[in-house]
Amino acid sequence: MSQKHKILIGLCVILAIALTYRLMNPFEQETIERLTFARATKVPPPQTGGSMQSQAELRLDLFRSPPLSPVTIQRDLFQKPTLPEPVSGDKPKPKTKKPTPPPKSDRQKTEEHFRRFKTFGSYRHGPNVYLFLQRGKQVLVITRGDRIDGKYFVQEVSEKAATITAANLTDPLKINFDEL
Repeated sequence: MSQKHKILIGLCVILAIALTYRLMNPFEQETIERLTFARATKVPPPQTGGSMQSQAELRLDLFRSPPLSPVTIQRDLFQKPTLPEPVSGDKPKPKTKKPTPPPKSDRQKTEEHFRRFKTFGSYRHGPNVYLFLQRGKQVLVITRGDRIDGKYFVQEVSEKAATITAANLTDPLKINFDEL
């Protein structure tokens, strides 16, 4: 038996193993009952004017002979800024203290923490509701029983709101993410 026949038989055996595995373990995809999304805004496509140059065209003449313009240096970026010397007749003004704002309650701090979140949809699967939240580049999917940032416990989740409890809160806090 030649080497080509051995390779062909080996490939046939691998094909037979792959087909047997696929037939014994078929792929099953989950079904989704309902998926909702927040409203989206349409962005019109950029309009191209006839007077604009195409992006493929370059004006090389500007590189070869740049236009001359009288430029004066207003401030040298590489030197430390110098403060003007005070005139002897000027007295420095006394610094006034700004009134300190009253301390915020734990409830206000928690509401302020959740103002950074934006919701962009929810998903209902049977009795469970999953809420999709975004904070900067971080995306969170929360449901009942989850913890947010290790200190906020999610008691209840609806399609646009969540009820949050924490150790420093006496009562549960209901947060409507559409109103934030």
